[in-house]
Amino acid sequence: MIPSIPISKRGILPFILTLTGCQTGGPAPSVGLDLQPPTVWTAAPAAPTSEPAPTLEWIASFQDEGLEAVLTEALAANYDLAATAARLAATRAAAIISGADRYPQLSAGADGFRRDRRFDGTNGVETLRTESYTLGLNLSWEIDLWGRLNDRARAGYADFEAAAADFEAARLSLVGLTARAWFNLVEAERQLELARFILNSFQDNLTTVEDRFQTGLSRALDLRLTRANVAAAAGNVELRIRRRDEAVRAIEILLGRYPAAALQASGDLVTPSAGIPAGLPADLISRRPDLVAAERRLAATDARYQESRKALLPSIRLTGGAGTTSGELEDLVNGDFSFWNLAGGITQPLFQGRELQAGADRARANREAALAGYAQAALQAFREVETTLAAEETLRREEEALALASEESIAAEDLAWEQYQAGLSDIITVLESQRRSFTTQRDVLTTRNQRLQNRINLHLALGGSFEATP
Repeated sequence: MIPSIPISKRGILPFILTLTGCQTGGPAPSVGLDLQPPTVWTAAPAAPTSEPAPTLEWIASFQDEGLEAVLTEALAANYDLAATAARLAATRAAAIISGADRYPQLSAGADGFRRDRRFDGTNGVETLRTESYTLGLNLSWEIDLWGRLNDRARAGYADFEAAAADFEAARLSLVGLTARAWFNLVEAERQLELARFILNSFQDNLTTVEDRFQTGLSRALDLRLTRANVAAAAGNVELRIRRRDEAVRAIEILLGRYPAAALQASGDLVTPSAGIPAGLPADLISRRPDLVAAERRLAATDARYQESRKALLPSIRLTGGAGTTSGELEDLVNGDFSFWNLAGGITQPLFQGRELQAGADRARANREAALAGYAQAALQAFREVETTLAAEETLRREEEALALASEESIAAEDLAWEQYQAGLSDIITVLESQRRSFTTQRDVLTTRNQRLQNRINLHLALGGSFEATP
């Protein structure tokens, strides 16, 4: 059972810090999360004590070369992932900008003046040219006495870390989407093959029934029911063609291809080879990139809250200037400034219509909202893992039961057809046995795909393989 989250005025409880190692500095947020996660997943079996196994690439556990090929292509060519990478680059630049105020700002300016004067002399018209050039340097620097600028830089860097985690989340999501789309395509291909097999089988039955009708061994009702069966099977083939077309175009979009329905999925639906290890630790979800991003955004809001509080304190700014004229440019280049002026200013915020205080209140509210949002994301992660763990076993038993039902239905179909040809049963028995046989065969394919989808969802919920990252 997933515990509730009562909100209190006691600060962050150890769970949040333990889950992600959040170290934002400064006072703790004013809301806390009374959330006690389990040490192991309640839906997973208990484990014997053992050393953790090394981390493996989880997608390799499916042992499907076609899947690995499309994943490689998707990670290289997907446009959504490329857009996320560009946004990450923009956030990195913004982080650099947010920390720039901590360093001195130096600017240079140059000016030139030239004037020509003409006058008549004894030897004709003469020109007198006057030239003057000025170069100035301006230096400004705010002393980060209270750490306000450092808080701003920390917030910007935390935003960048959150964006980096978003990128990893996008990559993981793309892997999951592509893997699911691949197995959907494989199932669609196998369902189409089965539908065509059923149609051919029904057409063979129709030929036999027509021959028996011509010789008086079958009734007109048998003939019409068999013809209806063939028509329904033909309609099912068209349905499966459409489903296959939808599945292949969906995965082609993920691969950055034009959706031409040209991709072929060879092979069969694999059975997940690796079982889930007993005693799966619950803290594996701490590596989930979406939780990492939520924690980093929490850190950013905390840093901005600290910055907004310090904006109420005095600030010290230093400004300096240096300049020279054209006759002293060489000395300037050599570091001999003809004059300097330096001034220091202490600025104390007095009255700004409560703007600064309101900014601090807003930052505090944003921080508390980020904290609650992070807790909700953690609970969602717990739910996803528990749900997929619980479904793992039920889906396995369901597939085993359907496989047995399919085997028995195929045998019953063969027996019913033999008895019909021998005149020991009617066509209704044959058609019902065929319906059961082909329905269970379709259900086996669907359930096997559901098992694969659930295993993918479990890896996504855990943020990777079943082994802890070393």
